[in-house]
Amino acid sequence: MNLVQTHVHHGVAHRGPDVPARPGTLRQVAIVTGRTVAERWRSLLVWSLGLVGITAIELAVYPSIQSTSEGWRAMLDQWPDALKEAFRLDAYASGTGFLNTELFSMMFPIVLIAVAIGIAASATAGEEERGTADLLLSLPIRRGQVLCAKVLALVVCVVVVGLAGVITIVIGAPMVDLDVGTSEVFAAGAMTVLLGLLFGSFALLVGALTGRRAAALGAGIGLAIAAFLLQVLAPMADWLEPWQKASPFYWATHSDPLLNGFDVGSTTLLVAVCVVLLAATAVVFHRRDVVGR
Repeated sequence: MNLVQTHVHHGVAHRGPDVPARPGTLRQVAIVTGRTVAERWRSLLVWSLGLVGITAIELAVYPSIQSTSEGWRAMLDQWPDALKEAFRLDAYASGTGFLNTELFSMMFPIVLIAVAIGIAASATAGEEERGTADLLLSLPIRRGQVLCAKVLALVVCVVVVGLAGVITIVIGAPMVDLDVGTSEVFAAGAMTVLLGLLFGSFALLVGALTGRRAAALGAGIGLAIAAFLLQVLAPMADWLEPWQKASPFYWATHSDPLLNGFDVGSTTLLVAVCVVLLAATAVVFHRRDVVGR
């Protein structure tokens, strides 16, 4: 059932030739948000189970890493400092170092960014390509409410998948004697969620500009890859090092939330960039001439 049918089903559609009654704003937003999330429950389940599985496997491996910690330290001491910094290997044999290297530097960001970009690319551009956008916007619901609902659905979906991974760590870490604080795990998870939402917000903006899902996907993925390469390669190249701080991956990880918890500056920066991108999306979406296909 698409969003247009959903609105009809919930009684939000036109009731006749007269001007339709307009239900409450919160109810309208809740209907579109709920329907958008519900339409993606299968993919959310797959992503969540996948992240839980990856996290569980990594936790199961940790005892063998811990038991050979001296060997790991001796081996890593021979690696170049730039390489250790790039892949966050300085404290690999410790609990927080292991989680940083194996999960929070790559796997968690990959999954949450993929979820965010996929949902964002379908939010407005997907409606246009399916030919439902003009019908949806002809219903008694404002464009701002539609966009707000799409953004809320994006946030809910990314948070759900992120929580699945974080809760797996919180439950599984004590089982394998991995010493890490619960609040710090949630802080690292929240920063990764914000990282995903930033790239999702960018994909949403491109989708609103172009009306094409492929363009939104390509732009979001391309920016994420560029930002990741900048974060990883900057310690290895002197000419790139000054630019490392421009990478959203640096904003999310440089304060080491697994050790230090939330960093107000980094959190504020990630949130601020998301807000700016969403504000630009709202302006573009209101001005865009949406046509059926």
